[in-house]
Amino acid sequence: MKIFDIKDLRKLFTLIIALLLSYILLGQAILAMITNDYKSGLIKHDYEVAGYLYRDNGNMSHIKEAFTQKKSVEDYRSGEILLKGVGYDASTNNNLIPNLKAFNNKYAVLVFCLSFSMGITLLFILFIFAVKFNKTLEKASSDILSFMNGNHEIRLDDNKEGSLSKLFSAINMMATSQATHITKEKQNKEFLKDTISDISHQLKTPLAALEMYNEIILDENVNNDVVSSFNLKINSELKRMENLIQNLLKLAKLDAGAIELNKQKSNLKDFLESIIMRFQTRAQHEGKSIILNCDNNLVFIYDKEWLLEAISNIIKNALDHTESGNEICISCDNTPVAIRIIIKDNGFGIHAEDLHYIFKRFYRSRFSKNTRGVGIGLTLSKSIVEKHGGTIMVESELGSGTVFRLIFSKLTTL
Repeated sequence: MKIFDIKDLRKLFTLIIALLLSYILLGQAILAMITNDYKSGLIKHDYEVAGYLYRDNGNMSHIKEAFTQKKSVEDYRSGEILLKGVGYDASTNNNLIPNLKAFNNKYAVLVFCLSFSMGITLLFILFIFAVKFNKTLEKASSDILSFMNGNHEIRLDDNKEGSLSKLFSAINMMATSQATHITKEKQNKEFLKDTISDISHQLKTPLAALEMYNEIILDENVNNDVVSSFNLKINSELKRMENLIQNLLKLAKLDAGAIELNKQKSNLKDFLESIIMRFQTRAQHEGKSIILNCDNNLVFIYDKEWLLEAISNIIKNALDHTESGNEICISCDNTPVAIRIIIKDNGFGIHAEDLHYIFKRFYRSRFSKNTRGVGIGLTLSKSIVEKHGGTIMVESELGSGTVFRLIFSKLTTL
């Protein structure tokens, strides 16, 4: 049986078997002692009866025959009738028979002590084994938690025999594989971080040159409406390209884990007002309004630069999907467990088919009227919010507007 592959279990069963054999031998010794004692008591009783009969009638030969000769059924019947007449039978209370009472009292305590000591010894052995086994499991559990908390060098003790050591060996193999994978992932992230940095520097140079050349052309008074129109379009597309590249780089850095947030406690209302100011000109030009409703004293620990990016993308998305006369409402909600930022508009809304995909990068809805977006703004917002330990949810109904809820647990932000 595989259970006996465990060395400690083999020891336990061997010890129990040895203990049982010892108690069996002890029991046989006690039984022999009881038998001899019973024999002595029986002979003593017969001596007493013989003496009593001899004293009464003096016929010694007849008395000897009574104890040494084989008895007939008639003898048994006669004796039974005689003694039952005085209440001496199998139903007689043991306490009324002095020899039997003394015999029971003598050995009842002995048998009880033997049984009790055997039970206590077995329980003690099982307790010692359970304590030792529990210590092994607790140490294994502690080592596994230590590994999960970053100590990737730790391993379980798998140098013993048995199924438990086989399990520990399998866990160690898994831990080694996981540690190798973690190391490789770290190397990949470092490589991606360096690559992103190189790409960023490489792209900035040609983009800056193209913008400079386009500005030079724009400054030239060529008196050609077609050229001027194309120059303006080129300038717009260059800015769009620069914005796209910057967003892609930011998203790549977040994916690579190359971003360390610089969180600071700051007034949330002042922060949101500064974001709204960035969109005020566009909103007024398009006939839309942005309304803020937030407690003046609400403070929050966050990275201003990155959270600005996240909220700005959501506000920009709201402006892209509303029309003149619509409004965008931004509110703050402070609960005992979380701080919520709610961005709500009464614009076009999101089709039910698209709700599950709006945070997917490069996703473009077939119902969208925005032909200039590339579908990474909301993806970037989601990554930034989650980097802050928060969650982002969206509710929308086609034709009735959209609500984005940014929820930041106080357990992770305070």
